[in-house]
Amino acid sequence: MMIFDVFGRLLGVKREGEEWQLFRVTLPERKYARSYDIVLPEALSEADIAGYLGDIYHEAATERYPDVFRLE
Repeated sequence: MMIFDVFGRLLGVKREGEEWQLFRVTLPERKYARSYDIVLPEALSEADIAGYLGDIYHEAATERYPDVFRLE
């Protein structure tokens, strides 16, 4: 599972077959809860996920958390 810091919020993304699945993540416990709020396009490449999450969650950006980046 890929883990992203999305403006201070931890989200995981995993590929299952042809579908991207989104998860809320709690570290360091490594707890994951499936999130059905956002659907990631099947054709989205792994390299484009951070940018897509940034576009979707851009309203959550703050001075303290201005970026989206991959942690793992």
